[in-house]
Amino acid sequence: MKKYLLAFVVLMCSTLVTAQGIAVQGIARDNSLSAITDQTLTFTFNITKSDNTVLYSETQGIKTDNFGIFSHIVSTGNPTGNAFSSVDFQIEDLKLKVFVNYNNSDIEVYDQPFYYSPYAHFAKKAALATNATNATNADDGVPTGAIAPYVGSTAPEGWVLCNGQSLTNIPGSAALRNIIGNNAPDLRGMFLRGTGQSSVNNQSGPSLNTTQGDTYKSHNHAKGSLNTSYSGNHTHNIQKLPYDSSGSGINQMSLRTSDNSDEAWKNVETTPPAGSISTNGNHRHSITGSTASSGSSETRPVNYGVNYIIKL
Repeated sequence: MKKYLLAFVVLMCSTLVTAQGIAVQGIARDNSLSAITDQTLTFTFNITKSDNTVLYSETQGIKTDNFGIFSHIVSTGNPTGNAFSSVDFQIEDLKLKVFVNYNNSDIEVYDQPFYYSPYAHFAKKAALATNATNATNADDGVPTGAIAPYVGSTAPEGWVLCNGQSLTNIPGSAALRNIIGNNAPDLRGMFLRGTGQSSVNNQSGPSLNTTQGDTYKSHNHAKGSLNTSYSGNHTHNIQKLPYDSSGSGINQMSLRTSDNSDEAWKNVETTPPAGSISTNGNHRHSITGSTASSGSSETRPVNYGVNYIIKL
């Protein structure tokens, strides 16, 4: 007498397609509908035509968790024939069939047609085959040419590092090369900025697929704490006054007395070689010292180091 009746309830099937394949999730239950927990079950996953012709098959031992739930990505198991990449998802009415091995017998627990999601694999293959200018190698919905920050040192599958490397010998790079040319952008030590002109401050970013040099915005500085010295080397010119015509040697000058009255102007006598001092003399004052230095070799905000990667 069988100890378990395996009931397979598909929670997610043909509705989630990843870069690797088709995600499947389910629950294993016994004949009392209790979850079969913490056990490794052997599954077989078949992709078939509507007439049950098998196009792809794989097996995989999968352990249930403490709720009886298990999950798997079809294409990552052990294939028993053709490769997953050989499946033509353009064929209509393809199905996914799932078997569980119990007591050396394969029990069919799922047999349902695909709907839409798996056809993303067909769209991907078609785009790469045509090398369309904007072809999308859209694993996980990410378009060709998308750039993302990444904390790893090696780019994941379907991506390359933005380090200026040549793309000509990288498989699957045709669509990206049609967009950016034969080399990945070199974004080491750079920030990203939107191209075109800002509607906020009317400043423009770099043209598409080009770089823009660093600069400072024009600005003024206040005087700060610089001071001139108290004095500088200079002279004042003295002009001699002529003697009076009488030859007395007395020179008449008009001087203003300290009371500042209208009658305060008096003639005073001076003797040669008295004269007048010019109001000023050409001279300079020296400035000593220097402005304080600060900063480093660039202007930058606080930041965190990542590698940029670009989607093939």
